[in-house]
Amino acid sequence: MDDYTLMELSEEQAKEICNWRYEGEYSIYNFSDWETVVKNKWGLSIEKKRKSEFVAIVLNNELISYGRVSLKFDKAYIGIGLRPCFCGKGHGKNIMKLLIEECKRRFPDNGIVLEVRSFNKRAINCYRNVGFEIKDKYMKKTFDDSEDEFYYMEYIGQ
Repeated sequence: MDDYTLMELSEEQAKEICNWRYEGEYSIYNFSDWETVVKNKWGLSIEKKRKSEFVAIVLNNELISYGRVSLKFDKAYIGIGLRPCFCGKGHGKNIMKLLIEECKRRFPDNGIVLEVRSFNKRAINCYRNVGFEIKDKYMKKTFDDSEDEFYYMEYIGQ
């Protein structure tokens, strides 16, 4: 297995993530430029939030992914972004296992959940493969004031 390292996400890495560009329907996951992210006070740009909720996943000294682990109500939420050139190459399962373990470490008494856009079959399959099940489907307003269909998935383990 590859040697993934989970570490605190630095501001430099956050700026790098803003430059990642996804193609086609996945372009919905593209961040705005760093200045816009800062101006809008998105979590990635707020040092306290970045240090408490975001993590970098590094492989061979290269940032390949980031995760967000946060507590909302009584659930530990996972968010994940994978560098576009690493998508579809088998890294998601190992990275998700790292993030699940980080959730268990930070929030041992809480269930683990995530939300994913319903069109993102590749991600949904990855999440199922590591022990998540779809529990709900709904429309949700997104950061750009549009609405998308999402699945709510819960970790049931393996």
